[in-house]
Parts: sequence; structure tokens; C-alpha cells
Amino acid sequence: MEDERLSAINQQKQEAINQSNNMYEGLLTDNENLYNQQQDYANQYEQIQNDTLDKQLAFQQQEIEKQKQEAQQIKETEAKKAQNDYMSFINPYGVQAESQASSGLLNSGLSETSKLGGWNTYQNRLAGANKAMQDAFTEYDSAINEARLNNDVQKAQNALNKLQMQLEYAQNYYSNKSTISQNQLSNNQSLDSDYYNRYQTEYQNIQNEKAAAEAIRQWEAEMAEQQRQYNENMAWQREQARIAQEQWEKEYALSQQQLAISRAKVSSSNSSASLTNGGSLSGSSNQTALEANRTPFLDNKNYSWYNSTFGTNKYTKDELDAKIAQGMSQGQLTESDAMRIYSAYGLN
Repeated sequence: MEDERLSAINQQKQEAINQSNNMYEGLLTDNENLYNQQQDYANQYEQIQNDTLDKQLAFQQQEIEKQKQEAQQIKETEAKKAQNDYMSFINPYGVQAESQASSGLLNSGLSETSKLGGWNTYQNRLAGANKAMQDAFTEYDSAINEARLNNDVQKAQNALNKLQMQLEYAQNYYSNKSTISQNQLSNNQSLDSDYYNRYQTEYQNIQNEKAAAEAIRQWEAEMAEQQRQYNENMAWQREQARIAQEQWEKEYALSQQQLAISRAKVSSSNSSASLTNGGSLSGSSNQTALEANRTPFLDNKNYSWYNSTFGTNKYTKDELDAKIAQGMSQGQLTESDAMRIYSAYGLN
């Protein structure tokens, strides 16, 4: 199971990366919204410019239509005038007829020629009026076509302007998007590296703690083992001491029995004898010592031990019994040696 400190670092790392991603996603969203607004602006720009051109074209068309209507009205007016003049000219009761009648030319060949001239004049005036109107219509139609052509050219220019704006906006959009994305990647890599170093540092601290804890555990185990061995050794030593004590007590009891037997033998064989050195012990309160040159012959021939123990020392009867019992338990004296010592001391 992962240590909670390492889990906390991983959680902090994920939170930092999430915050970074949220920030850069917000920047990307803002950049995209700006791009969409710019696209809308480009569309609105073209639409407004085209609407203005359409209004100008419509105004020009209205003006041209008015001029065409005025030309039509002029033509119709001229035609009516020509017709009225012609009708007046051929009116049998008009001024022209009266003038011819007074001149005696009425119903003459001249009169018919005059009528024909009037008709021709009338037709010429109609033709002139029609031509003037047609010329005006041609000019006006040319003007409207030119206006429409100019309108289309301006619309094409508007479309080109819009395209240039959109290309510029798109270039800025993708450039900003690329920059933001690169910054996001760089920032996340920096965060990942930072928290990786934190993780490794904390991981090494934990490993050091574990190593220290393991060292302490091993030391405690060694101390416990040493204590166990010490206790076991002490128990063994106490057991050996107990066994030795029991053995000594048994040997001591046996030596006491042997001493009793030896003393009994000595007492029976030397009931009236005196000490070799002329002295005697009467009771346990008197003390005496053997001279070094009066050392009895010993079976073990351990004269050094004998001289250091009995040669110059004075003992009461109880102390002498204890020393002889000690020497026998240690193997320094035999039963015969003990009897000789008692005999030398003159004890019965």
C-alpha cells in the first residue's frame, strides 16, 4: 500500500495539473470566442457594405426610372403637340384652311401637297420624340447597367476584404492557439517534473525512515537475543552453581562422614598418645601449628598446598576439621592424609 505522504503528493500534482488545464482551456475558449466574434464582424462588415451598395443602387435605379418616366412623358407631350398641330393644320375650318380658301387654293393640288407636308411634319415630330425617348432610355439603361456593374465590383471588393480579414483572424487564432497549447504543455511538464522531484525526495525520506526503523528493529532484536542469551547463560550458570552447590554439599557431607570415620580410627589407635611436638590440644579453644620440618608424609605429595594451609597456621579443632574437609573435597588430601594430619595434631 502506498504511503499516505506519497499519495498526498500525487493528489496535489493532479490538482495542480487540473488547475493548469482549466486555465489554459479557458484561454483557448476565449481565443476561440474572439475568433468567432471576428468572423461575425467580417460577415457583418460585408453585409453592411453590400447593403449600403444595394441601397445606393436602388436609389440610382429609382432616379433613372424617374428620368425614364420623364422622358416618356416628354415624348407623349411632344406627340400630342405634334398631333394637335397636325390636326389644326388639316382642319377644314382652321386657320390654314381659311388662308388657302381666301387665296383660292382650297381643294387644289397645292392644298393636298400642303396637307402631305403637314403629315410629314407630324410624323417627323413623332419620330423625333420617339428617338429622343429611345436615346434617353438607352442612356439610362447604360447608366443602370454601369451602376449594377459597379455595385457588383464593390461587392466583390467587399468579399475580398472579408476574405483578407478572415485569413488574418484565422492566422491569429491558430497562432494564439498554438502558443497557448505549447505553454500548456510546457507548464504541465514543469509541474510533472516538480512533483516528480517532490515524490522522489519524499520516497527517499520514507526509504531512509524504513531503513532506520529496520536498523532499530534489528538492533532491538540483537539486544533481545543478547538478553535472551545472557538470561539463558545466567540461568545455566545458576543451574551449574546449584548443581555444584549440591555436589559440594554431598561431597562435604561425605567428607564429614569420612572424617568421622578417620577420627574414629585415629582415636582408637592413639587413645593414650601425645602430640609429636610435645604440645596438646584440650578443647576447641586452644590453637597450635605444625612446624614445616615436621610435615607428615602425604599421599598426594602436594607439600606446597599443605605447608601454605597447615605449616604456620593455627586452627581450632572446628577450623581444622573445615580445612581438612576442604582439602579432601578439592582432591588435595586423601583419607590417609587426613588421618596423618589429625595424628600430627594429636586429635582424637
